[in-house]
This record gives sequence, structure tokens and C-alpha cells, in this order.
Amino acid sequence: MEKPRKMKFGIAQKLFFYFLLLSLVPVVIGGGVSFYISKNKLEQTTKANLSSLARDCGRKISYYVSSRYQDIKLLSHADIFKGNDTAAKQQYVEKALRAYPFYTAISVFDLKGTIIACTQKDLVGQSRASAAWFQKTIQCRQGEVIPLDAYRAETAGWKMVIGFNTPVSDDGGIIGVLATRVKMDHVVDRVRRLDERTAGDYHAYLLNKRGEILAGPDEKKFLAIHHLHEFSAVKDLLAGETGITEYESERGEAVISARHALKGDGDFDGWSWGVIVTEPVSEAFKGAYIIRNTIIILVLVIALLVTLFAVFISKRFSRPITELSESALRISRGDLKPISTKYGPKDEIGELVGAFNKMTKDLHATTVSRDSLSKEIAERRWAEEAFRKSEEKLSNILRGSPIPIFVIDNIHRVIYWNRALEEYSGIKAEEIIRTDQHWKAFYDEKRPCMADLLVDGKIDDIPQWYPGRSRVSDLVEGAYEATGYFPRLGNGGKWLYFTAAPLKDSQGRLIGAVETLQDITETKKAEEQIKLLSAQVIEIEEKEREFLSREIHDNIGQLLFALKMGLSRANKKIPDELSSIKDRLAELTDLVNRLIREIRGLSHALHPPQIEDLGLVSALEGLCQDFKSYSEITIRYNFDKIEKPLSSIMNITIYRLFQEGLNNVLKHSHATEAKLTLTSSESTIRVIVEDNGVGFVVDDVFSSPQNTKSLGLISMRERVALIGGELQVSSELGKGTIIKASFRSLL
Repeated sequence: MEKPRKMKFGIAQKLFFYFLLLSLVPVVIGGGVSFYISKNKLEQTTKANLSSLARDCGRKISYYVSSRYQDIKLLSHADIFKGNDTAAKQQYVEKALRAYPFYTAISVFDLKGTIIACTQKDLVGQSRASAAWFQKTIQCRQGEVIPLDAYRAETAGWKMVIGFNTPVSDDGGIIGVLATRVKMDHVVDRVRRLDERTAGDYHAYLLNKRGEILAGPDEKKFLAIHHLHEFSAVKDLLAGETGITEYESERGEAVISARHALKGDGDFDGWSWGVIVTEPVSEAFKGAYIIRNTIIILVLVIALLVTLFAVFISKRFSRPITELSESALRISRGDLKPISTKYGPKDEIGELVGAFNKMTKDLHATTVSRDSLSKEIAERRWAEEAFRKSEEKLSNILRGSPIPIFVIDNIHRVIYWNRALEEYSGIKAEEIIRTDQHWKAFYDEKRPCMADLLVDGKIDDIPQWYPGRSRVSDLVEGAYEATGYFPRLGNGGKWLYFTAAPLKDSQGRLIGAVETLQDITETKKAEEQIKLLSAQVIEIEEKEREFLSREIHDNIGQLLFALKMGLSRANKKIPDELSSIKDRLAELTDLVNRLIREIRGLSHALHPPQIEDLGLVSALEGLCQDFKSYSEITIRYNFDKIEKPLSSIMNITIYRLFQEGLNNVLKHSHATEAKLTLTSSESTIRVIVEDNGVGFVVDDVFSSPQNTKSLGLISMRERVALIGGELQVSSELGKGTIIKASFRSLL
């Protein structure tokens, strides 16, 4: 009785397992890594974006409130308040209200607290003597401002305003109080703009120190206690802390919240106000979740396709093998009848089927011993022939390739030198095969090619032989690629892009290396042409700037000066009795003076004349002095005197580099200090701009051309590259920024 067959793990199951393993493991690993990296990246980006939004909104609100401090100080110095003409005071406050649209009410009080002039005339005559803010204000000195946090004011029609109160004085001391009530519309609009940029149903709010809502999406909730005041993010904000917090919202949803406590500007100390903006984690990490879901779907699709493919392949391969197995069992039982197994494809299995069919015929024609001997001899010959054909096929493939290729063995002898390389180098294959003279095609003296370095395992020496022009290949494991100029090739030399990869046997042992070449001469020429055209564009741009600078300075500047002189002459001719007209002309003269200074500054910004008149170093010192005049950032600079003359394009490039660097420090860095350095030697000039600001992620900036910060840096890099220089940008979040540029030639 025949024993029942045991369950076998056949070729179909093996193929299915192997295919599934090889296809799914890379996808699962790669997908998991992609999900983790993208989630972390999105988390960093979201936190940085929320912080930037909250910080930007808070600074604009601070600037708005600080400006109102200064406005009331200017209003309180008006001479009209020193007299007793209440009608004139009433006209003045009404005129001021029209001139300052951000005010909702302006009132003038005497020392008894009675309103003697007000933009709301029905309030004139009422008293505010009992108000704490009035009593506090009349105790102040001239120029001090007593603010009122956001509240609903009667003078504003019970709308929410912020108040600014300051004493009015004459030569004899305090004579009254000037009170202004400022609209909150601008502040609310800033927060609503921030709110529109938040994701989902989450919103942005401005809170005061009591946790009351000063601005947000719903005007009905203004001056109401914030509904998230029990959460850590709001508690930290009310405590004056700025930062990022992750917590679970009242809906049970994980969120990321950015908070920015207003620090104030000038007289404005922030009043303990704070901006808070929140985004749900599900929205922030949506991209990562899409990647995860896509990977799951991809895994399922691949598994289905692999199953179908494994079934098809296994049936294709297992049928002839099963037939051969059954025939072999029959032969082992002594049945030597010739058997012919059919299999169409001419692959390894086809060769096996053919050999087996031949074996059965031989077994039928002779004895078992003679057939065994014949089979051994035939198989050996077949193996040798197959090896010879395989080697010949590889040789024909490489020789017929249009890409120049050569192959060396593990002792640096050339074993393949294809026809394309023969044409390219002028060296025939028969002259170079089995020698180590392949370097002659590229160099004047013996030195290693990249393939030689791979054979010797000298990977660390590649940057020494190909400095700044080599890198690890992204396509082939263990391969390296580089570019170089070879004057021996062609007429006038060639630029080549070449790749070298190691060759290993089935045991993983190094048996040689292959190197391929690609002509990129035309590409290099095109790059040089683009650089030349770009330099011409910059030169034309600078000439146009110079022309505009002269036109502004010579024409508009002269006209403004003539206008100034005309106003001065007119002022002298007006009698002293018409003092108001003389004052108005004096104001116009001051305005013209400011306009002349602005025109002169614009002219210098377009094209600094100091470069041609006084030299580059003097122009840079003037640039730093101008920066000090309009910025509170501490600036230190050290400029070496340049002995050798520089070309005009290098002069203006260095100047623009410092100019753009200072602009970035002022606009983006939020720094308190900046340092500029210019050094020179016999063959090199170096430029350094550094600050202690907030810093940034360099890769993010250069990969986002729409970013205003990246436009300046990209422009700087292109300008430096056009004159043969190199620009390096180093920055970390919270650790400032360093911009370095170096030029190899001074002429």
C-alpha cells in the first residue's frame, strides 16, 4: 500500500513567499520611514508657522498701540490748549478727529474734571472728576500718558476702545487733561486676518491679563472670559509666556497652540495682552496621514498583484519541472523508454528540458554506465560553452553600447574597452586590453582613475583626486560619480560626467569595476553662456539704477530745493500778524526738507555714488551709518582696506551683498546685534554678515522661492556665483545667522 504524500512547500508557494517578501518589505519600511519623517517635518513646520503668525500679529498690534502713545503726546503740545478759547478748542478736537481716523472720541477737561471740548458735543459740561484715571492723570508730568485697557466707552457709543489720557500744561503748570479714545477696529482686524489663516473650527484670539477676549471671530464675545482659560496654553499666555503647547481641547481633540505675549514697544509695555492661535493635529499632519493610507492601499494592491503574478509564474515553471520529476522517477525504476517533455521558451528551464530529453534518448540507445559518462561529458561541454557564450554576449553588449565604457579587473587590467570609447579616446581595444594603461586616454601622466580607486577600496581618496566634483551615486549602490575637464579629448578638450561602480561575483567578492563616460561639454558651454548673460543683465540693471539715481538727485532734488527756497521767501514776506499762515508755511518747509532727505536716500539706495567717489570701504561705512540712523539694532563693522583695484561689477556685488544682508537682518531676524566684516588677501576677498536673531532652517528657505526671505538670499547667491565667488549660509532656529561669501580673484 502506497504511503500518503506529505504536504510539500512547493515552488508555487516559495515563489509567492519570495515575491511577496521582496515587494512588500521595501514598501513597508520605506513607507514607515516616510510617514515618520513627514510627520516630524509637518510638526516642525506647523509649530514654526503658528509661532510666526502669532508673533507677527502681536508685533503689529504693539506697533499700533505704541503709535497711539506718541499721537496723544503730539496733540497735547498744541498751543490752542493754553488759551481760554473753548470754541477754538472744540474746533481743534473736531479737526484732529478728522485727521486721525483711528480715534473714536477726543475730549478736553479742565482741572475740575469738566469736559470743556469734545468731539461728542452732547457730553460737553459733564464731569469726570471722580474717575480714577482723571485723578491719576492730573498728578502726572507733561508728556506722561495714562492708558486705559480695553473697555466700552460712553464717548464711543459704548463700543470697545482703549484710552489714552495725558495732562495739558502751560508755563504755569498743569491746566487740564486731554483724553483720546482709540478704536479697536485695527486690532480686531489684525486678529481676524490671523483667524482666517487657522485650520478647521479653531480660531485666533487676543486676550487681556484677565483672560477677557479683546479680538476674535465673534464680536459678541468681546470682553468675555475666554472659554479655554483653564487650559495650560491660555494660563501660560496670561502669565506672560510665549511659546508652543500641545494639549487636548474641550472637544477631546489633540491640538497645537501658539501663544505670543505682547512685550510692547516704547511707552507701551504690552498691558499683559497676548495672542493665541490653535490648529488641530489632524489638520497639521494631514499630509503624513495621507502617506500612511496610501502606503496601506499600495501594500494591498501589491499583495494582490504579487499573488496573481506568483500563480502565473509558478504554473509556467512548475509544470515542466513536475513532468521531468515524474520522468526521472520512471527512469529510476528501469523504464528507459525515450520521453519528450514539451517546453517552448529558450531559457534555463528550456535548456534543462532539452538536456533531459537528450539524456533519455541517450539512455535508450546505450547502457546506463556509458550513458552516465556521456551525460557528464556533454554537461561539462555545455557548461563551458554556456560560459563562453555568456562572456561573449556581455562583451558584445558592452562593445555595441553608444556610451563609452571600460571595465578593469581586481588587479587593474582592462578587460573591456568598447567601440564608443575607441572613437572617443583614439585608442583601440587591442592596444589597451590586458594592460593597466587606461589612464592614457584621459591624463598626461599615470594616476588612478575613479574605477582604480574603487578596486583598491580607497573611497576616502576620491575627494582628493576629484576635489569638489565628486559625490556618491544616487542610483547604484557603492558607485561614485564626478565631472571633470579633459584637455586630451577631442579638439580643445571635453567636459565629462563619469560614473564608476564596483563589480562583485555571486559570493559578494570584488572582481573589478566598470566606468562609464558622458560628454557634457555643450551643457557646460550653455552654463557659461547663461552666466555671461546674467552678468550683462546685472550690469544693465546697475546702469539703469545709476541713471535713475542721477535723474532723481539732479532733477527732482533741484526742483524740491527750489520749492523749499520759494516757501522760505514767501514766509519772510508774510506779516507777523498772520502767524497761522507762517506756521503752516513752516510746516510745509519741514515737509519739503523731509522729502528732500527721502529723495536723497532713495538716490543713494539706487546707486551709491561713494563707490566711485570715495571707494568701496567708504561706501560701506556710509551704508552702516545710514542703518544706524533708522534702526535700533546695534551694528559693528570691520572693513579691511583693499589695496588692489576691483572691477566695477565686483564693487557693486560686494556692496549689494552687505546691503541685502542688512535688509534681511532688519526685516526678518529680530536681532539686537549685527556684525559686518570685509577681509582681503593676495588672492581672496571675504564678506561676512552675521546676527544674533531668531535664525531659520536653511533648506526650507532655499526650497521655497515664494518666501520673501529666500528671494534675497537666492539673489545674493546668484550675484556671487556670477563673478566666480561662493556663498555659504549657516543658520539654526534661535541661534542667529551667518552669511559668508568668498571671491578667489580680486581683479
